[in-house]
Amino acid sequence: MTDQVRPAGSPRVEPETAALRDLRTVMLDFGLTLGRRMQLHSTDLSAIEHLAFARQPLGPGELAARLGISPAATTELVDRLERAGHVERRRDLADRRRVRLEPSQAAVQEVRKHLGSLISAFNDLAAGMPPTDRAAVLRYLTGATEIYKQWAGGEPSD
Repeated sequence: MTDQVRPAGSPRVEPETAALRDLRTVMLDFGLTLGRRMQLHSTDLSAIEHLAFARQPLGPGELAARLGISPAATTELVDRLERAGHVERRRDLADRRRVRLEPSQAAVQEVRKHLGSLISAFNDLAAGMPPTDRAAVLRYLTGATEIYKQWAGGEPSD
């Protein structure tokens, strides 16, 4: 909205915030494209992303909570991903009663195949920036990530 007339009563949007919103929109489109290329529904792709980027291995209950779906729907989802060779169920070594869900090596390799050129392009973009600019971008993105985490963890105000 930086180049547009703002409707009365709408909040001011900084150019960086507008760019972040644009990035978010493009990332949603990217997710749909990646899902189509991998022949995955959006929930399936989201599940694989959660499993791949989780700081600790997730079980079915944690995955259900992250996706906002029922335990029964999660079981169906995991069964489908396992049959397709995208996810593996493994017993937790510390607690043999617990099942961990992990993306399969085949799924990881397929994602890398699709994302390799994208990651290289982002790395090249960053490498072409002066260190002070890179530090500023990193500060902004780290701060934006924390704001998203705080907002998602609390009650939205609107």
